[in-house]
Amino acid sequence: MRDSLQKQGATDIELRPGKSGQFDITVDGALRYTRTKTGRFPTDAEVEDLLPG
Repeated sequence: MRDSLQKQGATDIELRPGKSGQFDITVDGALRYTRTKTGRFPTDAEVEDLLPG
């Protein structure tokens, strides 16, 4: 995941284990995706869409 995000231009990436399969994506300090609301992991395309630029 980190390599894929860096290839898309992300520079400040922090991957941390969550609780109970939690999966959140925060961009520039703002929560942009959370598995707790969708019930699933994002697709690669969805992750790319979350990146600025």
